[in-house]
Amino acid sequence: MSKSDMTRVLFLCTGNSARSQMAEAILRGLDPTLDVRSAGTRPAAAVHPAAVRALAEMGLDAPAARPKSVDTFLDQAFDFVVTVCGNADQACPVFRGTVGRRLHIGFEDPAAAAGTGEEILAVFRDVRDRIRRRLAAFWAAEIASERPAGPADLEPVRSLLAACGLPVDGLGEQFGEGYSVIEAAGRVAACAGVERYGAYGLLRSVGVDPEWRGYGWGARLTRSRIEWARRSGLEALYLLTTTASAFFARAGFETTARDTAPAGIRLSREFAHACPDAAILMRLLLAGR
Repeated sequence: MSKSDMTRVLFLCTGNSARSQMAEAILRGLDPTLDVRSAGTRPAAAVHPAAVRALAEMGLDAPAARPKSVDTFLDQAFDFVVTVCGNADQACPVFRGTVGRRLHIGFEDPAAAAGTGEEILAVFRDVRDRIRRRLAAFWAAEIASERPAGPADLEPVRSLLAACGLPVDGLGEQFGEGYSVIEAAGRVAACAGVERYGAYGLLRSVGVDPEWRGYGWGARLTRSRIEWARRSGLEALYLLTTTASAFFARAGFETTARDTAPAGIRLSREFAHACPDAAILMRLLLAGR
């Protein structure tokens, strides 16, 4: 991916010594494909040592040796400009470059904490963890992108499905163009796929890492696979589920008798071996839709 294709995010606060530095490091750790920067309206002399230590505990490095002035970026374009403290939000700099969206995700300044070194570090840890939670939600909703699965994704997807308690039997037989994934922190965090059997498809392997549930990724990937099946000219999609019939009903699937499944679907590894006889068969008609 070239620099020009990368989503650009700028975090702003007053001193660029704590909150915006942690936000930059945390978001970059969540998604290394992003171009993430941070700056301050009145840069401090140095990055707060407690911020450096709090990031190191997460396996992250502070992004800059010294705080940076927002003036450095005034003529640059960003997809998102996110202020993380009240002062910067109240007097947000005017960017001469293109800004896609301005957001405020505020946190109190841990640099204002008083007490012993350990007491101050505890405040930084608390703010760090809240930054991580809020940015994870921001990234999942606004930035996280789905991509086609490739051969290198087979084993990560297999591991994810096993962790989700979903069948993996026969996964490798049609793994490829019908599958898509979403990555988080450099690993596959969600997946879904369609196997082709003549004019019909079998939707399977809709799984989301427990850490990333609640952001709508399962529904998003299900919609994506339905559209892929339509573009591929399939007449109907089938699936088997033991616990998620209500979820798939919201996507338009209807329960049908197992003996109505086309022959190719019945011969699939998932239908014949991987799913228990108690699994519900559901169908979504696609032709002409």
